[in-house]
Amino acid sequence: MFADQEAHEETTLVEEDAYLTRREAAARCRVPLSTFDALRRQSRVPYPDARMGKHMLWKMSTIVGFLESGGTSGRAH
Repeated sequence: MFADQEAHEETTLVEEDAYLTRREAAARCRVPLSTFDALRRQSRVPYPDARMGKHMLWKMSTIVGFLESGGTSGRAH
């Protein structure tokens, strides 16, 4: 069982470090892409963690932390 737990922890770390596109981040927040974009322009969601050319990317852990802190009704970002 120890090997299973270790594999699960590695998978969890990879998932937390995975990058999400705008569309994936919006889906994770359960809002339409247009709403996510509007919230982003209003600085009501976290800034992207990285950019790949013109594409904005957020770490899974950034979005999860944002949602756990209350999302747009939580603390300032």
